[in-house]
Amino acid sequence: MKVNKFSNYKSSINYLYGLERAGIKYDLKNIKALLKLLNNPERNFKSLHIAGTNGKGSVSSILNSVLIEKGFKTGLYTSPHLIDFRERILFNGKFIPKKHVLNFVNNHYKDIEKIKPSFFEITTALAFEYFNFKKIDYAVIETGLGGRLDSTNVINPVISVITSIDIDHTEFLGNTIIEITKEKAGIIKKNTPVVIGEVSEVSKRIFKKYSKEKMSELIFSENQYKTKIVKKMEHGFYFNIKNGIYSGKNFLFPVIGDYQLKNIKTAFTSLDVISKKEKINFTDVQIFAGLQNLKLNSNLHGRFELISKAPKIVIDISHNLQGVRNIKSNLKYFHYEKLYIIFGMMTDKKFKECISELAKIRTAKIILTKPDYKRSAEPEDLYKAVGKKKSSFEVKKNVAEAFDYVINNSSQKDLILITGSFFLVSDFLKLPGLKTSIEVTG
Repeated sequence: MKVNKFSNYKSSINYLYGLERAGIKYDLKNIKALLKLLNNPERNFKSLHIAGTNGKGSVSSILNSVLIEKGFKTGLYTSPHLIDFRERILFNGKFIPKKHVLNFVNNHYKDIEKIKPSFFEITTALAFEYFNFKKIDYAVIETGLGGRLDSTNVINPVISVITSIDIDHTEFLGNTIIEITKEKAGIIKKNTPVVIGEVSEVSKRIFKKYSKEKMSELIFSENQYKTKIVKKMEHGFYFNIKNGIYSGKNFLFPVIGDYQLKNIKTAFTSLDVISKKEKINFTDVQIFAGLQNLKLNSNLHGRFELISKAPKIVIDISHNLQGVRNIKSNLKYFHYEKLYIIFGMMTDKKFKECISELAKIRTAKIILTKPDYKRSAEPEDLYKAVGKKKSSFEVKKNVAEAFDYVINNSSQKDLILITGSFFLVSDFLKLPGLKTSIEVTG
């Protein structure tokens, strides 16, 4: 029943943020109850389901962008967001309207109060309802946490995709690769093909077992394509890709990082499976355009992204050990004199190991700080994790103070990297007076 509890978008979104304080609910009870009240909108469109420790955002964005360039109406659901909540829910590259969010919350306020869902559960229900309202052809749905009991795991997708496996979210998914792999494997559906990115032999054995039980075709993307970067730039790279029957040259990928080749392999393999199952012919022109327009169509930001020059400022949402390990190779895309790293991380991450990795970048001055978020590790606790090389580290109480310190000590030929958390990057982008090339608007 509709109520006029909220008079504007800001009040409705603040209410949703308030649900976040209730914490994460790792089960499917609430989302099923919500969707039932909405007449199960997720059953009215085809979907692609993407899980993984790292890379799921990039793979989801590639698939969404190529589908748009093919001419389909698409929905893209990802998380978290950098600046605007509406980044999470896109229709053909455009943010969900503020009015739709407001109306949804007002229309279902009493149901929300009765069911008491988490922030992510209600956001997932909102996304599915909006995609149904827009009569989309395909929804690209990224899991929020794990897979088996993630709120998105109520769909029956055309394809399931699992990009990578690493230790993360241990309080929900387990402390070992085996436990985490089993959780991710929970998105594998009966008679539904599943594409797996680059994973360990242990994970491969588990995926083989689960796919056999579900009678689902299993494809490992690392065996399908060979890729090679032919030119690196500060805003991306050109690459060649081929398999036994196909060869494509000089594709532009507008995001830097050699590790992105793994995501590209996974995305191309997924497109092959979709093409076969859905009888869709993706041309090189459409794939070229899908990659080139990745940020426009899918709002893909924050992946070691250069957002300002003189000094060069790079934002990076790496938030676990696997992501931090990529930093050293990513820096090779840039020319600079001195390097400053503003770093903050959540308490539930392996921040000790991450700081150890950062310390290996010998030329870096590292400023430890924290975003304004409840799970943030205190800068002093981060500093305690520093080994012998304490002279390379500074402690600042917040992002603004950290950036002021760096600006006052750096020159226009230096590089400033902000990394370690979505929330840290988000706080940085909201600093007053900051001028960047990034446009996170819909």
